[in-house]
Amino acid sequence: MKKIFLSVGDLSGDIHCAALTRELLRRHPDWQIYALAGANTRDAGATIIGDTSGLGVIGFSSALAVVPRSWRLKKRAFQWLAANQCDAAILCDWGGFNTRILPDLNQAQIPVAYYFPPRSWQKTGAGGLGIAPHCAAIATPFSWSAERLNDAGANAVWVGHPILERLDNAAPRDELRAQFGIAADETLIALLPGSRAMELSSIAPHVAGACQILAQDKRKFIVAAAPDATIALRQVFDAQFQIIEDRTFDILRAADFAIVKSGTSTLEAAVANCPQIVVYDAPRLLHWQVALTGLRKKIPFIGMPNIIAGRAVVPEILGDDCRAANIAAQAETLLNDDAQRAVMRDDYAAVRTALGAELGQRATAATADLVEQIVARK
Repeated sequence: MKKIFLSVGDLSGDIHCAALTRELLRRHPDWQIYALAGANTRDAGATIIGDTSGLGVIGFSSALAVVPRSWRLKKRAFQWLAANQCDAAILCDWGGFNTRILPDLNQAQIPVAYYFPPRSWQKTGAGGLGIAPHCAAIATPFSWSAERLNDAGANAVWVGHPILERLDNAAPRDELRAQFGIAADETLIALLPGSRAMELSSIAPHVAGACQILAQDKRKFIVAAAPDATIALRQVFDAQFQIIEDRTFDILRAADFAIVKSGTSTLEAAVANCPQIVVYDAPRLLHWQVALTGLRKKIPFIGMPNIIAGRAVVPEILGDDCRAANIAAQAETLLNDDAQRAVMRDDYAAVRTALGAELGQRATAATADLVEQIVARK
């Protein structure tokens, strides 16, 4: 029997680690996986040492708010590690926490596989390279990330992005539209305004306002919600909007167009081949933080399809521009421009290739191979 320690802190990472947990336990039913993780990884079969739900943060002030809880989780993890013979550790994303426990894992002679290394999207500079000497293996979603890490002395493998796996068992688009009650002559607009409290106050009201402007007889709107987010979203989106939990990819597959909060969901839209505009706003304090750090000059795009392509594949409406009238105007332009949507879909094909669509193996299976290798070596 092997014991594996796993640590992941944000929702998208928890979903990816759930898939990895299922794959490892399918291959090795006698293995035990103990995790700092959320409900998805728990439901996949891991034993939860500490619940990391809601620890995904944006900005300095929100990061400060979770420091006490993060310290308690770290203490709990090391109590477990001290009491158990651990054969390997899997760290996923969550760089602010995971990179700080790497040296301790090394000192305990526990081999580490890092899945989704920090700043893997970054194509230049030294960001994220500090983990190279501390990991037995690194599974990264982007080819340039593997190259940068290997140049820094790591054992890094481009495994592709697990978001592509959602296509493997996806239902036909017509079937999904029927499930959602969308007729063939109706236009479905998917809304992904986010689920954090900050997003519900800073982004969702502007998206809802834009939809009031866009509303027509043959246009339907579905809000794609995270689990248990319906009550909070219903405070912003009235009864004309369907709110459906935990089916984001299906909604994007069925939709003709989407308004998407910046984040992993922008990649889901690209994989689902759904034309989109990316929106984002934040409280004034975070605006000041971005201005003071010069972040917008360092990172010209925040939508993942644009970051991957290195150019504007999808429109971004950010900050003070992220208002109902601007969102509606940009959406109306795209809804009425077949050629522009066709170009976007062509660009999506290149994005999917960069995500590993043409690799011979999917990310979850390839990452499970790496974990098996470091366990065998130990």
